[in-house]
Amino acid sequence: MKKEKGSSLKQGIVLLCAASILLVGCNGKETGSEQLNIEPIEQTGGESGNMFVEGTETPELEGTGVPDSADTENADEAATENAQTLYVAQARHYYGGILSQITAAWQLPDGELDTSSLENGFGQMSDNRFAVADIDGDGREELIVCYDNASMAGMMEIIYDYDPALGELKREFTEWPRLTYYDNGVIKAEASHNHTHGEFWPFALYQYETESDSYKQIAYVHTWDKEISDVYEGQPFPEELDTDGDGTLFNISEGAESSYEYEDYKYNQIDFEKWYDGMMDGAQEITVPYQPLEYESYADFAPAYLKLKAEEAGRERTNTADDLGLLILSEDRFLNAAQTLLSEKYGVELEQPEPNFEEYTVGLVDGREVFSFTALDAGDLSYSGEKVGDVTVFGIYPGISIDDAWKRLSAYGFYASPYGEVENCLITGEGFGNISIWFSAEDNKVTQITVMPFCAFAG
Repeated sequence: MKKEKGSSLKQGIVLLCAASILLVGCNGKETGSEQLNIEPIEQTGGESGNMFVEGTETPELEGTGVPDSADTENADEAATENAQTLYVAQARHYYGGILSQITAAWQLPDGELDTSSLENGFGQMSDNRFAVADIDGDGREELIVCYDNASMAGMMEIIYDYDPALGELKREFTEWPRLTYYDNGVIKAEASHNHTHGEFWPFALYQYETESDSYKQIAYVHTWDKEISDVYEGQPFPEELDTDGDGTLFNISEGAESSYEYEDYKYNQIDFEKWYDGMMDGAQEITVPYQPLEYESYADFAPAYLKLKAEEAGRERTNTADDLGLLILSEDRFLNAAQTLLSEKYGVELEQPEPNFEEYTVGLVDGREVFSFTALDAGDLSYSGEKVGDVTVFGIYPGISIDDAWKRLSAYGFYASPYGEVENCLITGEGFGNISIWFSAEDNKVTQITVMPFCAFAG
């Protein structure tokens, strides 16, 4: 857990963190980091849980009897369902970070993209596609990125798998993007070019393996047509093997290697069909729910996850109505909503101290500046000096200890930001729709808090 360095972090130093985050704000194109960093899903309860209530004691349970078994069972089922819902949402939240990196920074989390077509004005990023689905049948959703607005060599389709429980991202599969998915875990991948002596388009079959959580090539098929060439490697077309007389022989290679030897062209159409039917064993094609590779297609990934985390973290709180951080999750114009709440409920006086800077507003309490609001880019608000009523920012406030601040922020999905230039900078994720927060501290107590929407891959 992060601690304060020395006796204090002065406001001027904290602004370095703000400047760092503003450089990677959420408007435009900027180079991102090479790897996403999202914390594994947390378990509630215990020392690392998020059960907290400000200024209250833990309530006593009513009654002294043993809970009804049906109620207990229903509660367990509900808890399991909630945990699964959060698990799915966290994976999508992570995939939103990858998609943000691709759309805003034109980068993969684990490699480079061929952006020559985009740079030369041939189409847009949205001409590419993606899908989120359990494509391999392992019970967890994968991210499929179909990137084909590129040169032939730069086209690819990738399957990523993120496990929230382990916090690990794995690339399961990469191929040229002419793929057919089947419900038995098989992918049929057409070759990018046909350099064979047959009109039949070559393809490979890949099978998903549970143990390695990846796909392994299990076959490759291509043909030799006599009409295209009656000689191969100096040897004539083997008429005696062409029992159906169509002038075509199949080369069927099983395993990870592909054979092009003369003697391997020995199968007829009926042989191929029997072999292929045996390999597929009645498998059905999966319709992949592709969407355009653009922000609008995944805009709800981060908010959906953060709202679930907020719901979970808020179950044991009594004052969420006055939480300025939560307004970012629920209000399009969160600065206006925060100002309205503070002025109407707490009598905070709002002023614009700089005549030439209308985007900057301060909130005064008995003449002291406690709040400030900057309506630039995505906007930010600060809360400093003293606690006002029940006003918090994701459960923290001036005067709370550093340890408690980190504990409460982690309950909302925050973790240490790799972009902060000072300590006590946290983010909820790296893609569009996330939030950053940082605070200064003195004598182990929080003195100033600043919060704003965040995206690491745009500036």
